[in-house]
Amino acid sequence: MGDLLARLGPPALRGYVRLVRATARVAIWDGYGVAPGAGQGGPVIWAFWHNRLAGPLVASPGDGRGVMISRSRDGELIARVVAGFGYEPLRGSTSRGGSRALREVVRHLAAGRDVVFTPDGPRGPRYRVQPGVAFASRRSGAPVVPVGVGIRGKAVFRSWDRFQLPLPLAGIHLVAGRPVVVPPDGPIRPWVGRIEAELARATARADARAGVVPP
Repeated sequence: MGDLLARLGPPALRGYVRLVRATARVAIWDGYGVAPGAGQGGPVIWAFWHNRLAGPLVASPGDGRGVMISRSRDGELIARVVAGFGYEPLRGSTSRGGSRALREVVRHLAAGRDVVFTPDGPRGPRYRVQPGVAFASRRSGAPVVPVGVGIRGKAVFRSWDRFQLPLPLAGIHLVAGRPVVVPPDGPIRPWVGRIEAELARATARADARAGVVPP
């Protein structure tokens, strides 16, 4: 995926996202009243798998939400793309710049703005939640909202995460799962497992609504 991003560059990628946004059919399923404008109190941490991140980018504007993005070459290109849609890149990951990135996340949430995580990124393993998102909830008190993303009509890349890129006229289904608030003390690992389970459940529901077979 990195070579493709490098060849196209941020302006071409932003143009492609606008094309897909204009033609895609988006459906949002929110059984917990957590979608923007649904009346939930305070900022939230949105979590979806790394290989599905293009779906929410197409489906909704950034509105000042922070996005955790790695300091890799791919991350730099992605940061420049998402910034053009109103997101604020927060650079770092569990493997590079982790503690500084966590402080940025907590400050962003304290300012009343949501944050987006891809908790299995930037290197995987695919569909395995890393602890950073749970620590962000613990430090801030903000709930983690797992979001399942199902895409019908997509290209799948041969990257570590099998990245899914929506095509024009795609059907994008977003399913908000059960929010998880990590308490201020106690072991973190059980909460990482709970977030992973809720995210897997929401993703299965989104794939089913999109009518696609999960990988």
